[in-house]
Amino acid sequence: MKVNLEEVVEEIIEESKIVLVLTKPELRSLLGYAIVAKLLKREDTSGLYIALNVPHTTVERKIKKLGGDPSRIFFIDCITASIKPVEERDNVIYLDSPQLVLLEGAIKHGLRVLNGERNFVYIESVSTFLAYNSYQAFIKFLRTITNEIRLYGLVGIIFMLDKELEDVEFSQATTFVDDIVDLRHLTLEDLQA
Repeated sequence: MKVNLEEVVEEIIEESKIVLVLTKPELRSLLGYAIVAKLLKREDTSGLYIALNVPHTTVERKIKKLGGDPSRIFFIDCITASIKPVEERDNVIYLDSPQLVLLEGAIKHGLRVLNGERNFVYIESVSTFLAYNSYQAFIKFLRTITNEIRLYGLVGIIFMLDKELEDVEFSQATTFVDDIVDLRHLTLEDLQA
């Protein structure tokens, strides 16, 4: 079944949804970059990108290559500071790990600086949160962040890999989102078309 990514993105934006995107591990990065690039092609959109697995500089390059404007993203980079000294930038907060206490403060700051009509928050990966935090702490964080996204009138995009959570945990996590976008059937060829 062919999926039109433009239509998926338009529906998410127009309805100000918080969605949980399910995907296969091999497509998570490319699919995420494609969705963010499509969001940024809209002139009235900027975003908060929570980079948990890849430095923000890599994300910027990939999004630019796909036609999006990475200058309209405020990054919370949880990778770079753990590897090397950072160069301070106005649109990046560097954390040396995705500890939820630090992340909550960084997200609150990032939400205040977004300046578009249709803004989004993109969370790269649930599994990385769970590697650093307990499941209970993650669920509390998810509840807090999704409520903030709603209060600010933003779009929320949370990526989850296939079978990343057990059934009960998955059911709990889905209570905080408006919709589940199941893109596990996509292939690399679908994204390159």
